[in-house]
Amino acid sequence: MTVHRTLLVASVLVFAAWRSDELVVGQEVIPLPAEDRYLDASFEEVYRLGSVDGDSWDTFGGVGSVGFDGSGNLYIFDYRAVRIHVVDLQGNLVRQFIGEGEGPGEFGTNYASVVEIAVMRDGRVTVYDMGRMGFALFDANGEFERTVPLGGPQTHFPMIGGLQVFPDTDRVLATSEVGYLSRTGDDSETPLPFRFVLSYGLSGDQVEIDSVAAGWRPPGDPEAFRPLLMAGVLPNGSVVFTDSSSYALKFAVPGGRVTRILTRPFQPRPVTDRMKAAEIERQLERLGDGGGDPMQQAMIEFRRGQIEAMEVFHEIPVILSLKTSWEGTIWVRRRGEEGAGGNPIDLITADGRYLGTFAPSTTGLPRAFGPDGLIAFVETDDLDVPYVVVKRLPAGVR
Repeated sequence: MTVHRTLLVASVLVFAAWRSDELVVGQEVIPLPAEDRYLDASFEEVYRLGSVDGDSWDTFGGVGSVGFDGSGNLYIFDYRAVRIHVVDLQGNLVRQFIGEGEGPGEFGTNYASVVEIAVMRDGRVTVYDMGRMGFALFDANGEFERTVPLGGPQTHFPMIGGLQVFPDTDRVLATSEVGYLSRTGDDSETPLPFRFVLSYGLSGDQVEIDSVAAGWRPPGDPEAFRPLLMAGVLPNGSVVFTDSSSYALKFAVPGGRVTRILTRPFQPRPVTDRMKAAEIERQLERLGDGGGDPMQQAMIEFRRGQIEAMEVFHEIPVILSLKTSWEGTIWVRRRGEEGAGGNPIDLITADGRYLGTFAPSTTGLPRAFGPDGLIAFVETDDLDVPYVVVKRLPAGVR
């Protein structure tokens, strides 16, 4: 990994003048209730998609990004078929677009599994293609319009692990920390003192990259048990993010200033030597054997050495995932107590009110949110066949 410094120069200049003791000036810290108030998770099911019949359009090979437009249509990206399916409120197929290839509006299978899509309210779609280092734009009918390239050196490939649209703009938020693959293999640069929440403006001839918030970077850049940087868009154009191992939700207004921090008194658990050994073993087991390919085997051996020597953060973060709905409700999946049988999900309003908690194992975190309480889940059966399930939230938790 290497930090793409050229893209962040402006942000460094903005934040370099901030001392750590100045970051709290003007911030309101709001403690939320310590006791959970459980919510009913019996949501109305609207429709269900997925088939094991190879002749059916909804026989999904692998479901990647999903998203809703303002009419409630769902967009499903199948990264194995390299196709986006558009489905109406009754679960009927409206259209399909994009495909495998090297031409305009087409995508190579080598990068399809890391393609991210974002759906605009008006039905336009942007697709981030790491292979071409740019965003492809499609109109509301699925027709290819143009590609907006990223600027900067062409030796670093940004890895974006999720996109969310800012309402009524041609701008998208990276909902997790953006990493960079280096074509040159140069990882020698010293990490910046911050991890940046990034947004991408797509209205011009080149992507306009903006650092919308500066998050804390763990010292030593540990790989295992590293506190994640996660963010979500709020209806007024601000963002909420989390960057530490504690339960702290930070609200940043346009310009990057953090104005509020919401907390709950859940403490991270310390990482033991046994946990570290188990995590190393888990990652080693996932490597595989390379299938007899000498190049793959060489890469696996290199990665094996990295895993065995990797840095480990000293505690297990409380927050596991963060998402925001169209109405601005913040969904926070946090680590459950040992023996609880799963991880609870807290719901918090955009103005900082605690709505309640879904008990462990009563619901997962939606893959996508839409208008009028629509939510989409991606599930798999015992044979790992993917299904897409659309439900509707009651008014009180939208």
